[in-house]
Amino acid sequence: MSTAPARPRPTTDRRQRILDAAGPVFGEHGYERASVDAIARAAQVSKPTIYSHFGSKEQLFQVWVGAVARQVSDDAVRAVHGLDVSPKKWRAALVTAATDLVEAWHTDCAASLARTINAEVGRDPQIYAVVREAAHDPVIEALAGRLAMLGNAGLLRVPDPVLAAKQLIALSRAELDDISEFGTKPTSAPVVRRVVKAGVETFLRAYEA
Repeated sequence: MSTAPARPRPTTDRRQRILDAAGPVFGEHGYERASVDAIARAAQVSKPTIYSHFGSKEQLFQVWVGAVARQVSDDAVRAVHGLDVSPKKWRAALVTAATDLVEAWHTDCAASLARTINAEVGRDPQIYAVVREAAHDPVIEALAGRLAMLGNAGLLRVPDPVLAAKQLIALSRAELDDISEFGTKPTSAPVVRRVVKAGVETFLRAYEA
């Protein structure tokens, strides 16, 4: 009895395989020493296939960085979207959402991404724009929307929700670089929550109606 030949993987699957294979190669060797040949072997595709999907090693690197940045920011965006803006719960919910957001940006994956950005942004300043678009802007946009809702409810004074969102994040993370020695030391959940709560309280002294 004959068996039908297996269908080839869709193009999107092949593209994702390349990105999945690129991560460990870029992570271990950095951009300069990472070779397209090594990525092709790991992805089990030909070198021309990589170029047909991404055009160049530089473009592959940028797409990979953007994908990792989106992965890091997904949990942060979900945390912000879960912020309860009801009059009785919004204050506690703001601390919880800010804590979840900060924790999402202090995972091993986020720390690895930060090291990659710091190492490569001098060579390619476009990397910063890629990360900003993929990770920073969606979080700011989501948080600004929630703060605007609290403003519309008369609970906060937020003439500029985007600026308020940036300041809330900055205050929530203010002490963590010192405590974690710029992400090189683990920080316990109670310490993170204490730091975030202090930052949120400072924010509220400026913005609470």
